[in-house]
Amino acid sequence: MHGSGGIYSAELDYWPKQFNAAGIAVFTLDMFSPRGVQSTAEDQSQVPFTADVADAFSALGVVATHPRIDRQRIAIMGFSRGGTATLRASVEKIIAAQKLPDGLRFAAVIPTYAGGCAGVFRLVAKPGVFSKAPMLFIHGDADDYAPIGPCQDYADKIGRAGTPVEFVVIEGAQHKFDADDLKRYNLRGATRTKADCPLEIDIDTLYAYDRTNGARLQGEAYTTALKNCSAVGATVEGSTRARDKAAQAAVGFLKKTFAN
Repeated sequence: MHGSGGIYSAELDYWPKQFNAAGIAVFTLDMFSPRGVQSTAEDQSQVPFTADVADAFSALGVVATHPRIDRQRIAIMGFSRGGTATLRASVEKIIAAQKLPDGLRFAAVIPTYAGGCAGVFRLVAKPGVFSKAPMLFIHGDADDYAPIGPCQDYADKIGRAGTPVEFVVIEGAQHKFDADDLKRYNLRGATRTKADCPLEIDIDTLYAYDRTNGARLQGEAYTTALKNCSAVGATVEGSTRARDKAAQAAVGFLKKTFAN
């Protein structure tokens, strides 16, 4: 699942080649083009985040019908905004709401330089919220678009709540490190969530909390926190070294997970 910039060449060439070489099929999902959208980097409201999640489960249903696919071994991998949907696709309440046949669900989850680790998409990670499907976070430590800190903290909390979680840090890697284009770009209009954003949501009550101290946020306190979480401007840069390390980690993770 792609990020805010839409489908890019690595998702149609580099990543499929890495997985295909390991005997793993790839289905690349385009959430934007059929909706007449090229990018949501400067305006995420162009495509609702709920549409990304709905698309993910629709794709799961389609892929599961293919005669050469083992429906018990279908993983989801999402980049940036797609990582937000990937994390949501591993939430038990959201899985149950799909009412998929015969208990169909994703068998493994790979959020890659994921969004959703901070802000209103972050959930209180308590037992039963996330599925038991193994999860692999892949993230660059130089990422200023979706900073690594909140994802490391989120992964730790998800893991302590009962989901098998691994975290691979790609040293020196920027956001979208898997791009073919190795030039560094400053996206001045890109909207992002600050690393110190304290918000997280309890999926059972839909109450907002401050993840740093557990205090419930409502009224003016919530509005202020939400406003202070937003920022504009970020960097992206491709790196062959970084993406090769990420691919090695992702393929190894799936081989291990699917072997069980």
